[in-house]
Amino acid sequence: MYLPWWSLVIMVAVVGAVTLVLVLAFSALAEPQTPGDQVPRVQVVTAQPTLSQDFLGGAGQGETDSQGLWPTPIRPAQPTPTIALPTPIPSPSLPPGNITIGVLVKVVGVGATGLNIRSTPGTGEASTPRFVAPEESVFVVVEGPQTADGLEWWRLEDPDDAERFGWAARNYLEVVSE
Repeated sequence: MYLPWWSLVIMVAVVGAVTLVLVLAFSALAEPQTPGDQVPRVQVVTAQPTLSQDFLGGAGQGETDSQGLWPTPIRPAQPTPTIALPTPIPSPSLPPGNITIGVLVKVVGVGATGLNIRSTPGTGEASTPRFVAPEESVFVVVEGPQTADGLEWWRLEDPDDAERFGWAARNYLEVVSE
């Protein structure tokens, strides 16, 4: 049984058309739907609070509902008090006198707080206070000067107590006149 040539052409054309339709249908289904292919959309949702006059001022003067559910009024914030800390007053000039080794000096300009007599010259962590010398204390200068932390430092000793010695800043030492 032989088919005419034109029927073979029609069959090939039909099979080709069906194949093409199937390929196109499957490729359309297989395309990825990624978020980048979509138009971006931003939606901001906010709500404005609504406060009734009852909430702002309470339930009236002394009124409450039967269940006591009136909101508590919001009180304005009170300022926090700040405590003023004392500011050290820098010496405008050095106390009078020319300090040299062997001279007697007295502590001045420190008031009731006293002067830290330190283990080494300077105000850093390595220079810990040994003791506090009150205003008008008298010492003998035994060494110095050395410069540390922008100050001139002298090593002092108490003439009455050999255990009281250390370094003090020149800004608080005045030569005792004899």
